Amino acid sequence: MMKNKSTLAKLLSNEDINVVHKQMDTAYFNSKSRELGLPIWKDEEMTKDIYDLMVCHEIGHALWTPLDMLEKSSVRKLNHGVVNIIEDARIEGFVKSKYPGAIGVMKRGYNDLVAKDFFGTKNEDINTFNLIDRINVFFKSGDDTIRFSDEEKVWVDRVASVKTEDEVLDLAEELYKWMEENAPETDNHDNGEADGSGIGDENEEETSDGNGTSGGDADDSAADDSGTEAGTDAGTGEGEELDDTNSDDGISGNGAGDDAERNDDVDDSDVGNPEGGEGSEGSASSPKTDKAGTSTMDAMRDKAASDRIYANIPKVDLDNIVVGYKTVVSEFNNHYGAEKVANGDVFFDKTKEEAETLKKDSKKTVAYMVKEFEMKKAADQYARASVSKTGSLDMGRLHTYKFNDDIFKKVTTLPGATNHGLVMMVDWSGSMADNIKGTISQIFNLVWFCRKVNIPFSVVAFSDVYARGGAYGYGREEPTMTKAGDIAMKKFNLLEFFSSDMTASEENDMIHNLVMYVARFARFRDWSKDGYPYSVPRKYNMGGTPLNDSIIALMDFVPAFKEKTGVQKVNTIILTDGASNSIAGVHDYKLITEGEEKGSHMEVISPISGSYRFNATTIIKDPVSGKTVEGSDTPAFLELLKARVPGMNVIGFFIAGTGKSGRVDKRSLYYLLPGDGMDAIMEKVKFLNKNKYLAIASLGYDEYYVLPGGNSLEIVDEGLGDEMIGASKAKLKSAFGKSMKGKVASRPLLNKFIKLVA
Repeated sequence: MMKNKSTLAKLLSNEDINVVHKQMDTAYFNSKSRELGLPIWKDEEMTKDIYDLMVCHEIGHALWTPLDMLEKSSVRKLNHGVVNIIEDARIEGFVKSKYPGAIGVMKRGYNDLVAKDFFGTKNEDINTFNLIDRINVFFKSGDDTIRFSDEEKVWVDRVASVKTEDEVLDLAEELYKWMEENAPETDNHDNGEADGSGIGDENEEETSDGNGTSGGDADDSAADDSGTEAGTDAGTGEGEELDDTNSDDGISGNGAGDDAERNDDVDDSDVGNPEGGEGSEGSASSPKTDKAGTSTMDAMRDKAASDRIYANIPKVDLDNIVVGYKTVVSEFNNHYGAEKVANGDVFFDKTKEEAETLKKDSKKTVAYMVKEFEMKKAADQYARASVSKTGSLDMGRLHTYKFNDDIFKKVTTLPGATNHGLVMMVDWSGSMADNIKGTISQIFNLVWFCRKVNIPFSVVAFSDVYARGGAYGYGREEPTMTKAGDIAMKKFNLLEFFSSDMTASEENDMIHNLVMYVARFARFRDWSKDGYPYSVPRKYNMGGTPLNDSIIALMDFVPAFKEKTGVQKVNTIILTDGASNSIAGVHDYKLITEGEEKGSHMEVISPISGSYRFNATTIIKDPVSGKTVEGSDTPAFLELLKARVPGMNVIGFFIAGTGKSGRVDKRSLYYLLPGDGMDAIMEKVKFLNKNKYLAIASLGYDEYYVLPGGNSLEIVDEGLGDEMIGASKAKLKSAFGKSMKGKVASRPLLNKFIKLVA
């Protein structure tokens, strides 16, 4: 039901507003974040008609209640209940005029609420209530038994004819003063004219704007103006402000109006009724029905349900997030060029030799992988081949026509191969230092393989250290506001190390640069022979793990890559060695209630569940795909990523091993598989350390592989050395087999990728 009502609200408001359900006192519309909020109701208390009523009512506020109305009311010290009742009558009149079908919907909804004693009128004569209470019940329920004196009818007609928010505030001030001044004379509202003192009847209600007001001119005026001055189209009404600079308007479906989550911003005691002022809610002129409605709605809430936090995936500015390969290569070259001048050529020359040797030694292995790739691709095509008959006779079979019906030529159709592309995202956090050499070796082989089979690719590292303009920082600044309701993203960058658009010269430079980089973290190096390692570019230092922020960036990066390269299918590989940093929170606004800036708003970051709010459930929506997920961890963001790019494979590699041996212990698997018992964990540890990988069918990836670290990640090229010269054929065959097995086994990332793209 919630999903359908969300669609209804968007259709009525003519915009992609967010419909949310939270632990709050009452419904509200936050015009800054364009968020329609509804309490979490008890299923047994909420009827379909009440729900429809609440949606229609709040859509009225979305279209016609401006952001500063609550603040203006507070500054003028107006009675909040009186303002609320008049504003509700105004916007509900506009809703009924714009959407005639809402007349019946709202009438049925209020009938259900009256049955729950929404107005607090059960066993009481409504005609003994003060004027504003009778106006409230009359306009909402259309009760034609309510009586007004001739003098009071003037106020009823004025309520029916208000068009702008300023008229609402002026009328609220005038009406409250009149009620205060005339309280003694209005104690008894039955003037004995029961046959003519009522305002309107049922037929007039159904044929007018739905307010049930007999003042035809007033009704027609409200209805006509709702399509012009009040705005026929969403976002065009007089007095409305539909930009993203406002917050909770405080006008609600039942008169309470304050979002429970924002009570620290605007407190009931501060809204238009300061202590001792003319708007004091304790006055006899204050509406009782307003408070009764609040009490009824409060009883309908499911207060035992966990609260909900809603957030949207923001639009990522890739120009400010992605550092392109040309910039990366240039900055590395400049840094290591300066290091060469300052510290000598030995290290530079030795690492250049290492890079060239590494590429040369990998040629045979990459060629073997290309062969495997072509074989798997051919087998896949053959498996999907179809054979069909043609309309032409097969002359070679024609002589068998007496005993063979199959004398026509056949054709075998091979389906076209899917054009694949690769995006790889690598963890550039400090904990990767011990395993960075082996990781980079795997990346080199992946790049060379993609080059050989002509697969478009992009390899990026996610980092929270890099800062543009030469600055040095760790991303601790407050995130820049995008839009209220959007996830607040911390400072981070995607550093493009390799791309299929690179020239051969740029690629070779980058390979050499990274060989120099990882040498700084090598466990042992003969400095006297190979030179003392240069310092690393400080903007490319390793820092934290902004994995979840980076997955959000991939939601824009991958579609851009796909469009640029023209590939049909993208395979995304994410390689990391730890859990992601937490998300900063959700962008929001806070009303300033004190000082010179009182009445304005300041940007704030509200926490999400999993960081400071453990008793709440986070619900994240991607406005592009329309996908909604529950949770704020990596699997939730991966689910949204896959929804953004349909048909994409997302493969995860988790480097779990530590130390020189890279062996994985049980603690790492306990983290990944908290539901497994001790025996199951130990069996998986044994399998992993023997086979150099462990596949896990969980955590949001299509496939997820746990890898050992240390030397296990590095490339193995052994088995066919000079010592095999003159060996027998049997020994050569055995050595060759071990060599190829070692080469393949030491490239788990590449092996799995081949299976995907073949």
